[in-house]
Amino acid sequence: MKLYHGSPCLFDHFELTDAGDGTGLKYGYGVYLTEVEATAVHYSQPRKQEFAEKHYLYTVEIPDIEAGDHLISAKQVDESIVAAVESRLGVKAPETKKAEGKEFRKWIGTILTGAKKAKTPEEKKALKVLTEKKAAELLESLGVHYNVWPQAQTKPDGYKNIAVFDPSRVKIVKIEEIEIEWNKSIEKWVLKDRKEV
Repeated sequence: MKLYHGSPCLFDHFELTDAGDGTGLKYGYGVYLTEVEATAVHYSQPRKQEFAEKHYLYTVEIPDIEAGDHLISAKQVDESIVAAVESRLGVKAPETKKAEGKEFRKWIGTILTGAKKAKTPEEKKALKVLTEKKAAELLESLGVHYNVWPQAQTKPDGYKNIAVFDPSRVKIVKIEEIEIEWNKSIEKWVLKDRKEV
């Protein structure tokens, strides 16, 4: 499956040591990829950060997504995944947590790390990273490799974004250094020029 990733950093393989630093972990712990090149271009400039000196567009491949190997952010969790997680954790998932992949993933992380209250923004961020990482590790160990969410919430079956829990599943096939510019009418960073690295 061909996907894209945008970054201000040049690298030859993906790691998760700095997960959450660029765009946060709203959709889980993993390598964030998209089916839409323009989306990757936009995210080559991390939000709320100074304009980066360089920007890169990665064309990547991952194994095809199949039934039972992924969560869908706003859809019911596959019963085989629920059963495997409940068996591993030794606890039943509440019905409300099984209704959406996003809530199920958060529930797993909370169970694995314990219900903690963070006091400072730094503690909140560290706890979020830890809970998402623990959820991703458990899911990956059970053969659930991806978290999927729609590019546009109004088109749930349209283009997808994907968080890949294990970075070794992502193969870089092309790297381009790109120039970007701000498009005021759509309020996004857009491609101005590109050259292969």
